[in-house]
Amino acid sequence: MLSSLVDKSIVIREESNGVVRFRMLETVRDYGREKLRESGEDQQLRRRHRDWYQQLALAAEAEWISDRQPYWTARLEREQPNLREALEYSLAENTEQAAEAGLQTAAALFMFWSFRGLYSEGRRWIDLLLDHPAHQSVPDRVRALHAGCIMAVLQGDLSAAAALAEEGRVLAEQVPTPMTQALSAYADGTLAFYRGELALAVSSLERAVRMLSSNRQGFLYAGALAVLGAVNALAGDTKAAIECHQQLISITEEFSESLFRSTALWGLGVAAWRQGERSRAAELFEDALRVNRRMRSPLLAAMSLEMLSLAVGTKGDAERAAVLMGAVEELQRSMGNPSPILPTVGDHDECVRTTRSALGARRFDAAFRKGRAMGMDDAVAYALGEAPADTVPTSGATAALTKRESQVADLIAQGFTNKQIAAKLVISQRTAQGHVEHILTKLGFTSRAQIAAWIAEDAERQTH
Repeated sequence: MLSSLVDKSIVIREESNGVVRFRMLETVRDYGREKLRESGEDQQLRRRHRDWYQQLALAAEAEWISDRQPYWTARLEREQPNLREALEYSLAENTEQAAEAGLQTAAALFMFWSFRGLYSEGRRWIDLLLDHPAHQSVPDRVRALHAGCIMAVLQGDLSAAAALAEEGRVLAEQVPTPMTQALSAYADGTLAFYRGELALAVSSLERAVRMLSSNRQGFLYAGALAVLGAVNALAGDTKAAIECHQQLISITEEFSESLFRSTALWGLGVAAWRQGERSRAAELFEDALRVNRRMRSPLLAAMSLEMLSLAVGTKGDAERAAVLMGAVEELQRSMGNPSPILPTVGDHDECVRTTRSALGARRFDAAFRKGRAMGMDDAVAYALGEAPADTVPTSGATAALTKRESQVADLIAQGFTNKQIAAKLVISQRTAQGHVEHILTKLGFTSRAQIAAWIAEDAERQTH
């Protein structure tokens, strides 16, 4: 039946990187939904869809710390439109089953949202689901509150994070299971870390790690261990920091995991940096970048690139440091972060001042802009010394794009939203969004701002 629908072009078959997917034109999709509503089958189908994607998210969560991590990251990336549809229907139906499905799906996607830098999206869904009118179980609600708190912290929204942590703390006292208490301690410790309350952060996170340690393959245990290591490094307890990250390394080796391995290498680099072992630290940050290449997490790339910019700056290579700083800022912007992703573990502000002073304002700004115009992959290649800045593609921005994608890129550079692009080109908003996603993928970018900067620089070069 599917083959016959493809033959009639009612369903469209697409293949990318060996993965086959099927889609429908929007007009066909709308017609099908209209027929489903007329037949009275639409609600049943949407429930089946929601429940199937709930199980998919839970399966991904269960295998997150494993050699299946790359598969699940790519799978969830592809399934984002379907996952959004499932979460939307969880909000549309006023039943306990819908509330449970929504909260469990969102909590299961926490690691994916975090490592992909999708904080704004994750927080939006969690906030909406926490306001669901139907009854919610305390364990499900505490897990969602924890996820929302951590993502709010990572975006620097400490007031919102504090409110979520407080509600989680109250619920954990009402239903004091090991998991609710561990999640509450994890949230409290992370919030204290970003507030600079290091003693409280250490005690809370140590408690969370102890309670979560029964499941060494659980991502919550790995996450709490990683944050505890970072806190210990900043607090000056380098030995404890190294122990945390070495434990994390052993877990990632046992289960062939990548994202937390990159995190642990970064953490060991920070510990080496705090001990004054600058060359060793730089090597570890580079190793973290290499491991992350498999997963392409903008969060981990930004963390390591930021520390490498400090290492390069202290060696006197001011221009290289400025380029890396620009790349980091663009990655932060793409994730909705107004400030550094983690509390600074090096003399960041001093390094910026020194670098600007060494180059002069004009040369610093030019190098910084060059870094901002880089995609994540190009910035990593540059940081690893695989390509000088001049070889990073900064001209012919539209060469890799189709004619329609070039039109869309030009409109993005003019500040058009997807809705405005759709109206301008007389296409659907969904189609406009698809063009934007294809452009980001082709150019290796993570944000519309990078597209705009690249188009602007290309136009400037053509003018000269």
